[in-house]
Amino acid sequence: MTRAFCLFLAAASVAALPLRAQTNRKPAPKPAPRPAPSAPQSGPSLLETVLPTTFSGGPFAVGNQVLNLGMGVGSSGSYGADQVGGNPSISPALNLSYERGLFVIGPGVLGAGVLGGYQSATRDLGSGGKLKYNDFLLALRGAFHYPVLPELDAYAGLSVGLRYTKAAYEGSAPAPEAGSNARLTPGIFVGGRYFLLENLGVFTELGYDQTYLKIGFTGRF
Repeated sequence: MTRAFCLFLAAASVAALPLRAQTNRKPAPKPAPRPAPSAPQSGPSLLETVLPTTFSGGPFAVGNQVLNLGMGVGSSGSYGADQVGGNPSISPALNLSYERGLFVIGPGVLGAGVLGGYQSATRDLGSGGKLKYNDFLLALRGAFHYPVLPELDAYAGLSVGLRYTKAAYEGSAPAPEAGSNARLTPGIFVGGRYFLLENLGVFTELGYDQTYLKIGFTGRF
């Protein structure tokens, strides 16, 4: 009886060993969660890479105001050539223009402004007299500006204005017909401004209004 009881205890102890091992085993650690993939950062667009000055403030931006003060040569006026013939002596024209950047269009900026110009001419009549002409132009202008470089503003545009020419006779001979006339004058032009300093530079224009070529100084404010 005693031997059988001992055998029973020994068998019970052996059967309990796996249960104790399982009870004392520590649970395996859970794997750390993987971080969520971050969204790719958007870089500059292809157009912004090719034309960086267009979107980060070029030489002529929206809100910029520019003054051009210059001289024009190659007059488009006849100054009486169709009436009395000959070639007049024409002085260079003085011109002053103002422009403001209005809004962005594609890779550039649309601007609008006004141009004022003055030119004089003298025609020798060969009889002790001469005709003197005073020519005034006041025109509205609109132009598209393209930022070629941070310092170089290229533009092209159209204009329409009123041109007033007054002729006066000086001399002792009988005066030929003289007077004044006003007419509507359309114009077309291309040009460029190059800023030597932050807000001061030079400009040139080719086109048709009062003269064919303009050169001078430009200021931005």
